[in-house]
Amino acid sequence: MTTNQEVVSGLEPPIVWQHFAAFADRPRPSGREQEVKTYVVAWAEDHGFKCYSDEIGNLIVKVPGRGAGAEADPVILQGHLDMVCEKNSGVEHDFFTDPIQLRLEGERLYAKQTTLGADNGIGVALCMAAGEGAYADHPPLELLFTIDEETGMSGALNLEGRYLTGRRLINLDAEEEGILYVGCAGGRDLIATRRLSWDPVESGTLAVRLSLTGLRGGHSGLDIIKNRGNAIRLLAQLLIQLPRKGLDLQLCRFEGGSKRNAIPREATAVIRIRAELLARLPQILEGQMAALKRLHTDSEADFDLHIEALQGDETPPLEAALAQGLLAYCFAQASGVVTMSQSIPGLVETSNNLGVVTWSDEAVTVTSCSRSSNGEALDQLCDQLASFAHLCGFSVRSDAGYPGWLPDLSSPMLAITKEVFATYYGREPEVTAIHAGLECGILGERVPGLDMISFGPDIQDAHSPDESVCPASVAVVYEQLGALLKALC
Repeated sequence: MTTNQEVVSGLEPPIVWQHFAAFADRPRPSGREQEVKTYVVAWAEDHGFKCYSDEIGNLIVKVPGRGAGAEADPVILQGHLDMVCEKNSGVEHDFFTDPIQLRLEGERLYAKQTTLGADNGIGVALCMAAGEGAYADHPPLELLFTIDEETGMSGALNLEGRYLTGRRLINLDAEEEGILYVGCAGGRDLIATRRLSWDPVESGTLAVRLSLTGLRGGHSGLDIIKNRGNAIRLLAQLLIQLPRKGLDLQLCRFEGGSKRNAIPREATAVIRIRAELLARLPQILEGQMAALKRLHTDSEADFDLHIEALQGDETPPLEAALAQGLLAYCFAQASGVVTMSQSIPGLVETSNNLGVVTWSDEAVTVTSCSRSSNGEALDQLCDQLASFAHLCGFSVRSDAGYPGWLPDLSSPMLAITKEVFATYYGREPEVTAIHAGLECGILGERVPGLDMISFGPDIQDAHSPDESVCPASVAVVYEQLGALLKALC
């Protein structure tokens, strides 16, 4: 028994947690899912199930029906194999080789200083539990496990639909128990790049590193409504304000974030200032930080700015126009919620996440992740971002993006699932759409005629090292899935 298996040994249902612990023991960054795929294939072979892999690398496992569902029409159960890999600064963890270290704290399961991978490891584990005979009655199952959901959805986008005969699909990648999702946002990434150019180092200047840390971060779709601080944007704001406080600076380096679909928790800048101004810097920044903390009193527990003088560092400053353009683009682009839905109360329609600023030897690249349930609004937002990027001196490209999933409130799957949930809770379930990129929108295009529903357990702070799942909620969803599959027989 591994350490992770010991951590979950007392959780119910054991069949789900056994598989989830196995996932935690195996690296599964996006694009590097081979070890967990090997585990799934071996599991399928051990149970005598047919298992297929399409050209892109998705897995499809065929499970015969049981009991009352032996002759029923098949049902697709779907989840994705990869996970977002985020860790706190200073934490030594190699996501390509090291297992996730699970820890149980109160009524929630976390990882130690990294993302947990409950998104979507719990969903995949539930699929496997269903296939393994957890339920006495279920239709034939087609377990669809996609790859690369978190970094572009290439698995879903390139799915070979010929492997699937079912036209009823249950997606288990939602993160709020008791809610049925019937729609999702589409999304697109915008990548802005500018070549680096430098000014000479001025005599009498000193290099200083500024590190903004301790922000909560989170999922750039689900958590975008929570007004959490974006470390890249906040640090750019501090730097833009410094000259107005009487402290001129030259920017040498500026970077932050690690995933385009995670709200950045940390950002770092290296600046040059006159050596005699160093003593004033902490006091000025302390006042600026106090103002930022007041703006985020309700959304951020605490965050800090660390100041480090780099004695002897001769890093040259960026050319002034480049530095100004970079900071302006990072500070002034639309960030967070852009518009709210007019048809579904409380739902974000359109948003933008300034996700990552990275450097190479030749260029700086700023990547933003935009989402909307309205295709025209998404086009407009991306056009605005591109126009602003050009004004700031950047060249711009965007990916093809992925489509949203339009709600169908007359769906037979929705009607049956609502009945099951109403029986369980004693009330009508909430039916809504989600401001995130579920694969359902893509799958509906790849496999025409799919009738889809999405639900899942209570997962908080996905895409951040604070990610957690409620085991009691997983047990509830396990029961609901069994009841729904029986109703679909």
